[in-house]
Amino acid sequence: MNQAINPAGWIIGKTATGLNHLNWGIKAGNQVFVAGMLSTDPVDGSLVGEGDIEVQTRRVLDSIKVVLEAAGSSMDHVTMNQIFLRNLEDYHAFNEIYVTYFPNLLPARFCVKLEMVKPQFLVEIATTAVIPA
Repeated sequence: MNQAINPAGWIIGKTATGLNHLNWGIKAGNQVFVAGMLSTDPVDGSLVGEGDIEVQTRRVLDSIKVVLEAAGSSMDHVTMNQIFLRNLEDYHAFNEIYVTYFPNLLPARFCVKLEMVKPQFLVEIATTAVIPA
């Protein structure tokens, strides 16, 4: 049976940015699927790092790390990242931060340009990882 992963204190429902968040992740067997993360504060839902791809990238990856750890996994066990950038011009600045979160092995990924749900968001990442035995 699947299990919702919602770190303690993290908002579920309508956020300060007006978005609904249902579950931060789903644990299914030995895998965890992390919802598409935006640069919001997971406790109050406010936008973090408006206009700054580096700050937003860190916020997104830090949130992913917390969800993975709540599910019994870690950044070392990420197998796939689906990356969405509002502006492809931000790719290099994004990537400089991204690689620091995966020092042992870069997971598979794809990166595409996407018009975000709100224009203030510059990056979104959805993650799949395994949960070690």
